[in-house]
Amino acid sequence: MNHKRWILLLVFILSFGVAVGQDGLTVIWAEDVGQADTLDPRVSSSRHSAQVIVQMFDQLIYADEDANIFPGLAESWEISEDQLSWTFQLRDDVTFHDGTPFNAEAVKYTFDTIVDPELGSRAAIDLIGPYESTEVVSEFVARVNFSRPFAAALTAFTTWQVGSMVSPTAGQSLGHDGFARNPVGTGPFRFVSWEEGKEIILERNPDYNWAPEFYAHSGPSEVERVVHRFIPDAGTRAAALEVGEVNVADLMPARDMQRYRDSEDIEILVGNVAGLPLSVLLNYSRGPLQDILVRKAFLHSVNRTRISETLFFGFAAPAYGPIGSATPLYWPGVEEYYGYDPEQAAALLDEAGWVDADGDGVREKDGENLDLFFAASVEAETAVAVQGDANKVGFNVIVEQVTFAYEKELMESNQADLSFLRWVSLDPGIMIIPFHSRNIPTPGFFGFNWSRVNEPDLDQLLEAGESATSVEEREEIYREAQQRISELAISLAVHEQVQTIAFDADLTGFRFAPGRWQVRFYDVSRAN
Repeated sequence: MNHKRWILLLVFILSFGVAVGQDGLTVIWAEDVGQADTLDPRVSSSRHSAQVIVQMFDQLIYADEDANIFPGLAESWEISEDQLSWTFQLRDDVTFHDGTPFNAEAVKYTFDTIVDPELGSRAAIDLIGPYESTEVVSEFVARVNFSRPFAAALTAFTTWQVGSMVSPTAGQSLGHDGFARNPVGTGPFRFVSWEEGKEIILERNPDYNWAPEFYAHSGPSEVERVVHRFIPDAGTRAAALEVGEVNVADLMPARDMQRYRDSEDIEILVGNVAGLPLSVLLNYSRGPLQDILVRKAFLHSVNRTRISETLFFGFAAPAYGPIGSATPLYWPGVEEYYGYDPEQAAALLDEAGWVDADGDGVREKDGENLDLFFAASVEAETAVAVQGDANKVGFNVIVEQVTFAYEKELMESNQADLSFLRWVSLDPGIMIIPFHSRNIPTPGFFGFNWSRVNEPDLDQLLEAGESATSVEEREEIYREAQQRISELAISLAVHEQVQTIAFDADLTGFRFAPGRWQVRFYDVSRAN
C-alpha cells in the first residue's frame, strides 16, 4: 500500500473508528459518496441511497440480477384485457418492521403518495407512468388502475422506487420528512440509525420469512448487522478494504480491480449496468450549444474509446446512445452517429462561424469565446478527459467539480452548459426522465431534463412508448426515440455504466439487484 493510502486510512480510522465486533456476521459497505439524500424509496433518485433502500424494502414484484421476474409481496397478478388494470393477489403473512400488517391498504397508500405533489417524488413519479388509482378489493387484493395502457408497468413494480412498499402507519405518523430519516419497510434488514456523512446502520429482521424464490435460502439473513459507511475517496475505500476496516466496497478504481483479479484475499464482482450510460447532456437552450452544428462538433471531438481504455482498462466499454447496450430494446444504430472525428468537428465549427482568429487555440465568434461550463458532480477524471479532447478542436470547456446540492441549484437556474447523468433501469422508458419536456428543471422543480430539450415529436414518442402494449410496437417506438435523440445531438454517451465491487474473500453470496448496480446482502454468509 502506498504512502498516500496509509495517510488516507489513518484519517478514516480516526474519523470512523474500527469495525465493531459482533457475535453475528457484520457486512461493512464502503459507499463512494459522502452522504445519502433520503431513505424514502418513493422520493429518492439516488443510486447511493438505493444501496441502503434495497436492504430494507421488498418489492411488489421481484426481479433478479438477470431481470427474471418472480412473485414478491404479490403472489400473483392479472392484467385486464384493456391493459388498464393490474389486480394483485398479495401475501397474507407479511409484516412491516413497525408491526403494521402488509395488505392492500399499504399498496394503495404507497402508490397514492407517490403521485401526491406534497411528497416531492424525484423518480417514482415518472416511473409509475399514467397511474390513476388503487382499489382495495379485499384485505389482500389490490387493483391498480392506469389512465392508459402502460407497457412499462411490470418493470416499474420491480423497481426500488415504485415497487417498494412503505408502512402506512410510519408514513402517516412521521410525515414525509420523518419517514425519509426513519424508513419502515418489510425487507430482510431494518433501520437502526443514521449519522449524517458517516454511516447508516441496519440490523437483521428476525421475522423475515418471505424472500423471493431466487435466493439461496429462506428465513432471516445470516447477516446480523449492516454498516453503510460513506467514503467518497476511492483510495481510502481501497485501503480500508485491504486492511479489513470494511469488507465490501463499490465503484473501485480499475487499477485496483486489476490487482484484485490475482488476489487470494479479495474477490471482485463487475456489473454491466442497464439504463442510461454515463452521458454528457448538452444544454441546447443557452449559449453556443443552441446551434446544432456546435453540438455535433462537440460530439465528434470526444474519443470515447481512448477514454474508456485509459481510465477503465477494459472494465467499461464505450457507449454511443441515450440508453446502454444492456438495456432492453437498445438500438445498435446509435453507434453510427458521431464517431471520433476531430477534423469533422473543426469543419462544423468553421461552418458555424467559430474561428481561432488570434491563434490561442480557443475559437471565437462575434467577440465571444467558445466557452462551455461543465458542472461535474461525478467522475471528475472523465470530465477532464472530455475537456481535453474538446479543447483540442477549439472549445474552451471549463470543468468544475460540484456537489449534488450545487448541481441542483445550477440546473434549476439554467447555469450550466454540460453535465453528467446516468441512471439504472431495466426499461427503455427511462428515457422519458432526461428527454421529456415535462422534466425541464425550473426554480423549485428539480427535473432531470438537463439538456432542456423541448421537442413535441420526441415527447409524443416517449409517451407512446409508455402506452405501447406489444414488444414489436415498443421496439419500433424506442428505435425512433433513440434515433431522434441522436439527431438532436443533445447527449454524448461516454461509457457504459459499470459497477466494480470488491469484497473480502471470506464472504460469499453478494448478488446484484436489477440493473446490476446495487448489491443485495440477504444471501451473504461466511465462505468457510
